[in-house]
Amino acid sequence: MTFGTQKYLPLVFGALSIISAALLLFIMFKAGCAGDSKGGSLGDPVRALQLESFGLLPLFLSAASGGAAIGLMSKSIHRVAHGLGFALFMLFCLWLASMQFEIEGVQSCF
Repeated sequence: MTFGTQKYLPLVFGALSIISAALLLFIMFKAGCAGDSKGGSLGDPVRALQLESFGLLPLFLSAASGGAAIGLMSKSIHRVAHGLGFALFMLFCLWLASMQFEIEGVQSCF
């Protein structure tokens, strides 16, 4: 890797994080439209659970690439701790947001 491409690496990881987070929220909304996996009375809960399991990869990809972007942008000696802390915080926030998007999908489709 040349010296010029290293300065764009955090930007690539940040863009990957945003795109995979958007994909996660879209998948979770579609899971809510497919069925209510919590109650099981609306739609097809098996299909909703399948879509939820498909959303696991974008969840971890978004958190990991966001943490990598923050870790690469940090100039201190604690860059690994900054990246790991951001990845864990992002994982928690995306998990809560995905539950909210699934609820919105259930409410708007049924």
